[in-house]
Amino acid sequence: MLYFVETRAAEQRALLCEWVEFHYESGRKVQVLTDSTLAAQHLDRMLWTFSQSSFIPHRIHTPADEESEDEEPVIISVGEVFQSGVEVLVCDVPASLHFMERYPLVVHFIVQDEPERLQSSRLLWQQAREKKMKLQHVPYASNPPRVGPAPGDRRGFSSRRSPSVE
Repeated sequence: MLYFVETRAAEQRALLCEWVEFHYESGRKVQVLTDSTLAAQHLDRMLWTFSQSSFIPHRIHTPADEESEDEEPVIISVGEVFQSGVEVLVCDVPASLHFMERYPLVVHFIVQDEPERLQSSRLLWQQAREKKMKLQHVPYASNPPRVGPAPGDRRGFSSRRSPSVE
């Protein structure tokens, strides 16, 4: 399943943290894809502080980790480094469809106020549809960054509103 979640640039990372929190609380192992060490460190700090009500065990994946399997339920990686055993890939940055296909569930953010990223998301949607992947669109109006259970998933339902999905 590939979720296309609409957001604005200023809200993307807070929303990313909420999707990570939801999947972690649902018992899934999560990988967050970034494109730089600086971005990974920023997300690391955000995951420690964004929610007063929860704790999300996580760490930044380093090249030295290649030899061992990561035990943390949430891994932040720099670049397209496949993590076996991960059930959910949450993309802070665009990723190749080839990489995303390796994961059972992927969250891709459609950044509405960045024209290049918006166009990139449109192309990704077309490519994924051509490959007959299961796609789900989460409109911005349904996503005032509060994410409850993924559509159709009632395990671990919290008091947060779940997004309406087209």
